[in-house]
Amino acid sequence: MELCEWTAAAVDPSDDPPEADDWRAIESAASPDRFAGERAVAYRTRFPDPRDGEERALLALRGLYAHARVWLNGEFVGSHDTYFTPFRTTFDPEAENELLVECRAPTDRFGGVFETSLVPESERVPGIRWGARVEGVPESVITDLTIRTDESGDDAGVNAIVTIDAGSGLDGRVRLSLRPEGAAGASALSQVGVTASAGERVTVQGRLSVRDPDRWWPRGVGPQHRYTVRASLGEHERTATTGFRTVEYDAAGMSVNGTRVPVRGLVSLPVDGQDATGTVERAVAANATLLRWYGHVPPESFYEAADAAGVLVMQDVPMGSGALDAERARSVARTLAGAVGHRPSLAAFGVHDDAHEFDVTTEAENWRVCRSTGDGGAATATAATAALPDDTGVVPTPGLDAGREGASWVLDGRAESGARTRYVVPEADGEAATHAKRAIEALRLSNDSMITAFRPPTATDDAIDAAFEPVNALLDDPTATEPAVVIVNDTTEPVAGDLDWTAGTESGTLSVDVAALTRESVGAVDLPADAERVELSLVTDEWQVSNEYER
Repeated sequence: MELCEWTAAAVDPSDDPPEADDWRAIESAASPDRFAGERAVAYRTRFPDPRDGEERALLALRGLYAHARVWLNGEFVGSHDTYFTPFRTTFDPEAENELLVECRAPTDRFGGVFETSLVPESERVPGIRWGARVEGVPESVITDLTIRTDESGDDAGVNAIVTIDAGSGLDGRVRLSLRPEGAAGASALSQVGVTASAGERVTVQGRLSVRDPDRWWPRGVGPQHRYTVRASLGEHERTATTGFRTVEYDAAGMSVNGTRVPVRGLVSLPVDGQDATGTVERAVAANATLLRWYGHVPPESFYEAADAAGVLVMQDVPMGSGALDAERARSVARTLAGAVGHRPSLAAFGVHDDAHEFDVTTEAENWRVCRSTGDGGAATATAATAALPDDTGVVPTPGLDAGREGASWVLDGRAESGARTRYVVPEADGEAATHAKRAIEALRLSNDSMITAFRPPTATDDAIDAAFEPVNALLDDPTATEPAVVIVNDTTEPVAGDLDWTAGTESGTLSVDVAALTRESVGAVDLPADAERVELSLVTDEWQVSNEYER
């Protein structure tokens, strides 16, 4: 039973249940606009007994932002402070029930992007962002299933941690199974014993081993094989989906299952007007191989879509700039790793590091070019990094505000040396999209191992789509009289064909034969002094690529 009918009120935070004289009906408890600017909002709803022959009931609240306290029928049942994990509790329902939830804005910089001006005030309202549900359940119920693939031994496998709430004394077994997504039969089976006293919450651990599992690959490299883990206790069960892959990230770039994958990343805010699935579709349409949802943890539906589409994810630890308690940083990072660590699309964690700074090296009419001057190492970033798992790369990241003024495109590149280059293109410029495209091309020409692009919400992805083409034809210096033509090949197959160029009254053809995952100059073109435009066109058996430059 989804809980959809709510009233809400702004409240003064205290240790007692929230009280208000002016409860207002709202359409959604996610982030109601009418409470924009409020730091604490209480939500109230009533619902009937959800059971249909079951012994107990289970309440699940998802996306509780940011610090929440929960009462059921006047009884305090718990608090919660990580919105990217669900709050679940079992209870004995009455014929009619009242749920009261107080949500407070963060005071510890844990809000990430929601505590910045990048998000409108109406989107920062504390609330229940991803829904509330009650359902009837058996006396003893599985309230959480945390899984993680493990390939450290002779056989690959999945380690599972199962949390059980026992309504009465329990002495039984949890059954675990692993099967390929969409298949009928199981690849592995296991059982683990569980005992608990009435009212006790316990955890048990088990392992499912599988020999030579099918691998999950990024889109354009291979198929997205996934596996479903099922934990069953009596008639109650919970499932989670994972995939087997290895990810390595170092100065030279990112490799998945031992194959290098060029990183063309799209940086997205949670207010771009699209739901989680739409954000993945946007990344695919923009030719991105990686999606970074800046300073925010998206709902499960985002990861499900990314896993299915083969889009890699850099998951930010939701920390803002400024002081943050180191132990809190460790706690948030550990919880985040448990929540998303099993996702095959997870390629790296991003950690906001205030110690990263930029110096402006070029102040041009069209853009500002900045170079990194710090190696990172802020205390809270270091604490969060140390708490994250060793088998997933961690990328210290500067904030989008570094070197940026007003509404601007931010195009970042990271070289093998670790040095960072940032292009900032003001959106006020009428040709901002064209200049952003050229900035991305410059980063690709410099062979940066990771490139990410952020556009203002008012802009479109057309420039990124064109600049992120897996195979692209570029001029190394569009202002030169004899620029070289460089073919960038981010695919796992060689590219061979003819490149035609036109500049004013002159034209010509260059032969192209470029190996996989490389970029190579295929020759220079002699441009007439009066040529106002240069057009490039590459045609192969697999690709038709065009590019043009105004001079």
